[in-house]
Amino acid sequence: MKKLLFGFLSIVTISLSISSCKETGVGSSMLQSITGSTNELMVVMPKGLWEGTMGDTVKQFFGQPQAGLPQGEPVFDIINLPPANFTKSARAHRNILMVVITNNVDTASMVHFDSPWARTQKIFKITAPDADSFYQMFDREKAKMMGIYLKAERDRLIGVYKKTANNDIYQTFKNKYDLLLYSPGGYRINKDTNNFVWLSAETKHDSKGVVFFEEPYTHESQLNDMLIVDRVNEELEKYIPGPLDSTWMALDLKTPMTVNSYDYDNKHYAILIRGLWIAENDFMGGPFVLNVVLDEKKNRVIYMLGYVYAPEESKRNKVRQVESILYSMEFYTPEENNKEKAEAASREVNIEMNN
Repeated sequence: MKKLLFGFLSIVTISLSISSCKETGVGSSMLQSITGSTNELMVVMPKGLWEGTMGDTVKQFFGQPQAGLPQGEPVFDIINLPPANFTKSARAHRNILMVVITNNVDTASMVHFDSPWARTQKIFKITAPDADSFYQMFDREKAKMMGIYLKAERDRLIGVYKKTANNDIYQTFKNKYDLLLYSPGGYRINKDTNNFVWLSAETKHDSKGVVFFEEPYTHESQLNDMLIVDRVNEELEKYIPGPLDSTWMALDLKTPMTVNSYDYDNKHYAILIRGLWIAENDFMGGPFVLNVVLDEKKNRVIYMLGYVYAPEESKRNKVRQVESILYSMEFYTPEENNKEKAEAASREVNIEMNN
């Protein structure tokens, strides 16, 4: 097997520690909805700077190719807006980077605004006295900015999925696997056997799916990235058939994969792998994202794979959609849930008695 390559986009799950400011006096429920297309970044910068080296620096970073896709697609679609046009009608955009170069300041600074004009909005403002100080600030903070923008896009999708979750899928994971998984409408369960579940949403143009299985955690080698890929391929060959006899789904070992270790939900050790899948002995294929999470409490390893098949369409947004299903996973403990219900009932009784 080829050595798996560590990709740059580990910033997706980087620990974020940046100062955050909120507009005071405005409740989030009173704010308007965000505008702009999904995975779009608005850069507020004068045209002269945008068309020069400074603009190129921003475009090259936020517009770099998304890892794990068969064709080149940017991490973000980027639009430029001159400051004079950044009026009230434009201020509700979902993701904004504001750049101000002025001799009124001595040093560069960056501020993060969380939902100042619209719900779930993310804004960064870099102020610098000159180009050199801007480049230094941008280079130091760009990974944090990318991580916050990407997480915001994912959280927005998860918020929608929680409101529209498929109840059959939700109940299956809750009752059989002690997990809460929020899968939107259109998905159905294709297979549920031997601690293995396969979900998919099929249309005339594409196929999106999620594969789940779990196993007892017995040794730290189970969290080795190359062994993870081998383990997943064993399950895919066993349970996910291809379109013809003697064909099956498999992770492509001939193309580079990106690997990142992180803390899932800031609590559980996890491995995130991106790459391409193929149908062995056939010509199908597409991108995948694999999330492997260690559940220390139940002493198990959880494998959650999202994949996309869309041969004639762009795939970045579709991958982000299945990735958001993976990240919607929450650990469910029936004992804790019953305890919370009992405490809530007790509080209601006390309130009635006091009244």
